[in-house]
Amino acid sequence: MQKLLKQMTKMDQLLKNKFIRASFLLALVLLTSCDFTPRIHKDILIAQNHISNQEYAQAVKQYHKILEMAPNDEIKIKINYQIAELYAVSLGQYKRGIHFYEKIPKLTTDPVWLVKTQERIGEIAFLYINDYTKAAEVYNKLSAFRPKLSNHDLYEFRLARSYIKLKQYDKANEHLVSMHNNGNHKYFVDSFFQSGIMYFESQDWNRAVQYFREYIKREDRRDLKVRAIFLMANCYETLERLQTAYDLYYSILGEYPNNKVIQDRLNSVYERRVARKR
Repeated sequence: MQKLLKQMTKMDQLLKNKFIRASFLLALVLLTSCDFTPRIHKDILIAQNHISNQEYAQAVKQYHKILEMAPNDEIKIKINYQIAELYAVSLGQYKRGIHFYEKIPKLTTDPVWLVKTQERIGEIAFLYINDYTKAAEVYNKLSAFRPKLSNHDLYEFRLARSYIKLKQYDKANEHLVSMHNNGNHKYFVDSFFQSGIMYFESQDWNRAVQYFREYIKREDRRDLKVRAIFLMANCYETLERLQTAYDLYYSILGEYPNNKVIQDRLNSVYERRVARKR
């Protein structure tokens, strides 16, 4: 758990550092590509200075002040995006961030901005606030875009996972099957695991086993195979195929992240087998 928390802290810091670098670039774009008054020019520099000093709340306040000056739409787009990034990345106010991302499509029909903002909304909804309804709405639009966008495979994969979370299994399966049939899909292998998860959650244990087995055949990383083996063993245990369950649990003893869990499962299955023989 401590290792996971350290990884998450490191990820958050990387995101913030990335945001600071992006903010400098956005400020440069604002200063060089937009037509604005000297007052707005000064206020943008003040906001950028707050960001440089990691004074994010003050930067937001300053950008709001700029919006109150009724700048042209080009500046409004970039300021709204900057405010959204500050709320979502730096202040952790994800829903407020989404609110400002959603202002941008009302100001432009430029597909670059539309895709960029939808990507950020989808990422926040899917990864940070578990709003799978919003995530499905966004990724459905992005994955349906033609010609296909460069991140199409990611959109489709997250769309399928969002449908699983929403228990809309028919919709999830439609996309997962499409991925199963496309060996060039970036998430071709992972799609079999997600099918296993889908059937596991819907308590169709036999089909879950089928897809976990297909996933294990294709996955190269042992640690990822171990998580699938654990779930497959769980399915067999539920199906009362106790010997098979025991053998699978035993095969990952010492490899599963929490070895006590495996030992407890082995003891439980063994006791059930003994009780059955009495």
